[in-house]
Amino acid sequence: MPAKASADAAAAKDEGLRRLGGGRWQTRDERFTIEPQSGTWAIIDAEQTDDLGLPLVRGPFKSLTAAKEAIGTAREAAAPASPLKGRTVKPAAAAGSKATWKPEAKPAKAKEPDEPRWFRDLEPDERRHAARLIDRLTTAGAPDPEGLVRRDLVGDVPEVAAYAVARIIRGLGDDPSPAEVAKALTDGRDSELGVRWRLVDEEGRPIRLDPDELRGG
Repeated sequence: MPAKASADAAAAKDEGLRRLGGGRWQTRDERFTIEPQSGTWAIIDAEQTDDLGLPLVRGPFKSLTAAKEAIGTAREAAAPASPLKGRTVKPAAAAGSKATWKPEAKPAKAKEPDEPRWFRDLEPDERRHAARLIDRLTTAGAPDPEGLVRRDLVGDVPEVAAYAVARIIRGLGDDPSPAEVAKALTDGRDSELGVRWRLVDEEGRPIRLDPDELRGG
């Protein structure tokens, strides 16, 4: 085996992946999530984004082992600089406000940082991710963006995705058809918030709903 391939395999073993349920796995720093997709595996990179501003998807890979090994190679790519470097966090805007959430310049004199306690306890990669989510939720007019992100990242509850799904459903109007609701729930994404979701069973297998079977009662 080439030296580079051996190094990548060793790096994959050092990742210390933890199981999330639904067939998903995640690295210790929560940057990479491995997800099953129609008999193959994909790596979701929470630090780098695609052309739509969504988390970059790598793959597909034929096996879970191949996906784990690919994480070592993915880490060699240059990561974007932290938007929080040298700055402190300004509290999120009031509920319903569309004002953009921005970091606040660090004061010249050393003092206790202005970030909330839960934010300071995050790892650097997690803080970058949290800052992006708070900014996007504030721009979208979400109530209590900081609270949504705290419950999502610290409480491990998919609050941001739940907000995105609810926003999609509200956009369907007062009397959406079962087919429209099924389409929104089965496999969707919110490009503005940078989140995606899909309907799966407990083994992580995608559940497909036929819109024709949902029409006409």
